[in-house]
Amino acid sequence: MTQTRRLATGFTLIELMITVAIIAIIAAVAYPAYTDQLAKGRRAEARTALLDGAQWMERFYSENFRYNQNTAGVAVGTLFAAQYPGVPASGGRTYNLGFENLAAGTYRLVATRTGTMASDRCGDFVITHTGAKGVKNFDSSRFANEAAAVQACW
Repeated sequence: MTQTRRLATGFTLIELMITVAIIAIIAAVAYPAYTDQLAKGRRAEARTALLDGAQWMERFYSENFRYNQNTAGVAVGTLFAAQYPGVPASGGRTYNLGFENLAAGTYRLVATRTGTMASDRCGDFVITHTGAKGVKNFDSSRFANEAAAVQACW
């Protein structure tokens, strides 16, 4: 009688645990980088919407000679909200667009964080009728002042 010897195939428990540990280390590094890239993309989308909104406001002013209402007396907020519902235009909102200090000769357009971006370090983006860019409600533990936040985030 001859015995045939079978070779064991498969993975040992230690090999499997080493593989799981390597995957965990890669995930620990990759996931924060991935979420940071998502946030950068959402911020870029909000800045683009603000700049587009500012251009819309300038066209509105050239037609009506004031920022706060048209010649028929309709408030610009109503018209603007129909044109710019938020960021992104469809799906889950990450920024809401609105006004501060809206008057006949001035406006301050603000992209306010909401949803998944509610605690973003860059805060809320702002642009004025003069084209001045700013941020408010930024993470003061990451940025020394508003100028530093604008430099890093805009």
